[in-house]
Amino acid sequence: MEATSNILTLLKQYSSKQRSAVIEFGEFADFVRRYAQHHVNEKAELASYLGSTDDALEEELEHISADHQVVLMNREPGKQSIFVVSSFIERYAETYKDIELNVSVPFPNINDIPKNVPNDIVTKVQCSDLLYKLLDKDEPNDKTLYSLMFSKNIPALLFPSSVSVNLLIKLALKKLQDMLRKEEYHDYFLKKLTISNPGKEISIKNFFNLFVARPEDSMDALRTNGENFYNWSQLCYFIKQDYNKLKDFTSEDINILQSISIVEITASFYKSKTAERQQRDNAFKELDTQLENPPYYFSTHDIENMKDSHGKPLLGQYTKEELNEHLSVLRAQSMGNSLPQLLVFKVNGTDGFFILKAKVMQLVIRLCNDARSVIRNSLNQEWFKSLLAFETLPEMKDNVAFEQSLERELKVAEPVLYALLHASFLPVVAFEDSTPGRIVLYRNGALIPYSELLLVSRGEIYSDARIKLPFWYSVPLVSWIISFFKHRGKKRSTADEPDTATEKVMQQEKASAEEKLQKLNAADAGNPRSRKKALRNSAVAAEEKLVPANSSLDRELEAYLSEWNDRLESNVYDNLTQDVNNLIRDYLRKVLRSLRSDSLSPERIASLAQSLEESPSLYKIKNHAALRRYIELYIVKLLKNIPS
Repeated sequence: MEATSNILTLLKQYSSKQRSAVIEFGEFADFVRRYAQHHVNEKAELASYLGSTDDALEEELEHISADHQVVLMNREPGKQSIFVVSSFIERYAETYKDIELNVSVPFPNINDIPKNVPNDIVTKVQCSDLLYKLLDKDEPNDKTLYSLMFSKNIPALLFPSSVSVNLLIKLALKKLQDMLRKEEYHDYFLKKLTISNPGKEISIKNFFNLFVARPEDSMDALRTNGENFYNWSQLCYFIKQDYNKLKDFTSEDINILQSISIVEITASFYKSKTAERQQRDNAFKELDTQLENPPYYFSTHDIENMKDSHGKPLLGQYTKEELNEHLSVLRAQSMGNSLPQLLVFKVNGTDGFFILKAKVMQLVIRLCNDARSVIRNSLNQEWFKSLLAFETLPEMKDNVAFEQSLERELKVAEPVLYALLHASFLPVVAFEDSTPGRIVLYRNGALIPYSELLLVSRGEIYSDARIKLPFWYSVPLVSWIISFFKHRGKKRSTADEPDTATEKVMQQEKASAEEKLQKLNAADAGNPRSRKKALRNSAVAAEEKLVPANSSLDRELEAYLSEWNDRLESNVYDNLTQDVNNLIRDYLRKVLRSLRSDSLSPERIASLAQSLEESPSLYKIKNHAALRRYIELYIVKLLKNIPS
């Protein structure tokens, strides 16, 4: 054996050799001195024990004693002794090995501790507390001797920390099994179980026979899926009920009662763990469902703040580590050479978003539809203003410049779409897409032009802008004279002026909405009892969370309207939209009486939308996810524009 300078290790060796947890200080000091003389060449640290061994040893023992690994007894000179805790604990660990070989050997009892053993050696703890702790994380060591406290008159059980908690449970099960194998107990308790469960005789008999034959298999079933917990609790209750009627307990009776308590606590632990696992699995199912709902792309913050149908945060039903692991699994799962189920893309090079592979093409189509009308209208207005000022932009005449202009506008109007179009996974997703009537995004290995993608024609925009000009712009001489004076008085654009037409339109829309809100709030300023101003402000706060920064409330409403309203005929489409809007207004009119501004959060709006979406009136609409989002946004719009 390799030489050591660790006094605790030497104490354990000497105690084991003496077969006693209590050793004389003088004898141990002599042992250490001789050990140091023999091994000082291998371990130079042992040199300190060659001279005055007692002083050096006492100093080291004081340090070890502070960690409760030894107890110094009888401090009087010549009578000093050392109590080695680990050696004492090992004695009881051996008892558990004996029980494993012979189940009739009783559990070590607290009354078995010799009187000369220090009182602070034993750590008293409730059996349920320790078992729950060790079943959660079992780390055996030789530092502690537990006294497991039970309820009522059941004596405490000694349990060394060096023994695995699974061995304790296994032995408790074996003791119950040994009792129930006896004919008088077997038939008696089986009869009590079957009488208490009429109509379930076969399942009860199967459970009982499995327990008697292989109790560990029965416990494994409880551990994995919580199966037969009710039968477990009933069996334990009946056994405990009969034994509690006894006035004087034998050693065997005490062992059975201790075993019953251990098994009951274990069954309760596994039941709670099964419930937690079930809750976690349901929370992840809810998370997976919400990933399939609009807006289809989510940041890490969005996912961490998701809530279930009852408004309870999902994060809490599972831990952040479990969430990250779940997302990692979704990002890693793939069939053959196909892409994983969950993909990640970045917007503006910084913000990361998660999106399901199955929703990529659906989102691309939706955002293309949204961007088309925005960019077309923005360019139309910008070109009209330029033509009105007798200016000709390069993109009006040149297709290459027009494509570059569309790219600039798309970056502003739909940064998410722009990021998706340049994501590394899009070519593969587009190739794997088997949706009927799917769009073609790539031609000859390259992305199709933005004009084709957005269905925007340079000639049409130019024609629409020119047709709105006053008639004299078509008279060459008059238009030349006007342009001459216009160019002379033209001012240079400021540095703060937006670069793209879309930015200019978005700023105008935002300014117009703020002006309208200020007018409505000003009209209610004279009425201190009016709730309308507070409701409007709460609706604006909710809008900031529900509507992306690069979009507007009306644009989002149009986008989700086109998703859930799949009617082709114009009249039917308009009628359905009007009917749903009227239904939302009528519903909000009823709710508005009791709606408080301080409770008007996105979660509260989502709850209102869900209640309306689940009504029979809207049952036949297919895309309920888009419909629910539309209802949320329409409620915000109505509240934001409450008349004064």
